[in-house]
Amino acid sequence: MSLRARFYLALASSFIAIGAHLVADYFYLYWTLPNIDIPIHILGGVMSGLFAGVGLKFFGFNESWKNFLLTVLVIGISWEVLEIGTGAVTFFDQKYIIDTIKDLIDDLLGGSIAYLIWRKL
Repeated sequence: MSLRARFYLALASSFIAIGAHLVADYFYLYWTLPNIDIPIHILGGVMSGLFAGVGLKFFGFNESWKNFLLTVLVIGISWEVLEIGTGAVTFFDQKYIIDTIKDLIDDLLGGSIAYLIWRKL
């Protein structure tokens, strides 16, 4: 599969992940369904992983599982920092730290799925 086709696959995955987030946010599902953020983070990890693969391939880096996960982890941590910076998170306690770790694990699971998809292509 060409790099362009892989980019379009990553782009399609972003529409799915962002669409799922917008639906969950619009219908207040994050507040009414306690674990709805798990599949959203996994979808975000798939999206990040597919874009990571495009970037790794484009710039000539090794498309290894380690590089996929490292890139997804950087994106996931950046997202968590963005939540703090935009005021989406207004308090820090042990529960928030545990939730952030869980979110990053979900992102890495999605990144692993993206790596498996990438290898199958």
